[in-house]
Amino acid sequence: MPVGVSEEHAALHDAVRRWTETHCPPSVPRALLDSDSEELPGFWASLVEQGWLGLHVSEPDGGQGFGLAELAVVLEELGRAVAPGPFLPTVLTSAVIAAGGREAIRRALLPGLCDGSTTGAVALGPAAIVAEPAGDGAVRLSGRAGPVLGAAQAGLVVVPATGPDGESWYALDAGDVTVEPLASLDPTRRVGAVVVDGAAVGADRRLPDLDGRVVADLAAIVMSAE
Repeated sequence: MPVGVSEEHAALHDAVRRWTETHCPPSVPRALLDSDSEELPGFWASLVEQGWLGLHVSEPDGGQGFGLAELAVVLEELGRAVAPGPFLPTVLTSAVIAAGGREAIRRALLPGLCDGSTTGAVALGPAAIVAEPAGDGAVRLSGRAGPVLGAAQAGLVVVPATGPDGESWYALDAGDVTVEPLASLDPTRRVGAVVVDGAAVGADRRLPDLDGRVVADLAAIVMSAE
């Protein structure tokens, strides 16, 4: 039974199904099974054009202004088609930043995640990253987190780190981290370890209103929908 519970959801569901039948037949995920590496799928530009990356993000932050229910409808159909690519980790990243970031960081990072100009990943697995004060509210991060879904394709990675004040979450650029591929149970869903080696991160990249319980809840919602 589809996730959609309203006429609008049913219409969205039908639209996503038509899109997947055209752009993601079974041959698309099958081709990834024996591939040594994962690239952006050929349909990525078309997927971005649909505007689904920003369904759950408010309009002032660059999204469509709907919610997680609408996003779940899209994820359900992409999951049915086993659509490869960074859609799920990217929408999880934007959901996390929307939940835990103040206005400045939301306005800086969310538009790119919503328009597909950048992709994201969130560290959900065990993390051993330490934050050391670096002055003016900045920190220096060192450690490792993983496995992280979509890490190799991410332009933005959200990670937790432990500092003098406990756990905090930070949004890092891909250039701040190194990604080491890890074996995945599902070859259509690649994972990697995110390694941070003394990256200096400013206070403007901290997500002050975020904690691990919120991250886990958002991950459970989007992954269950898919």
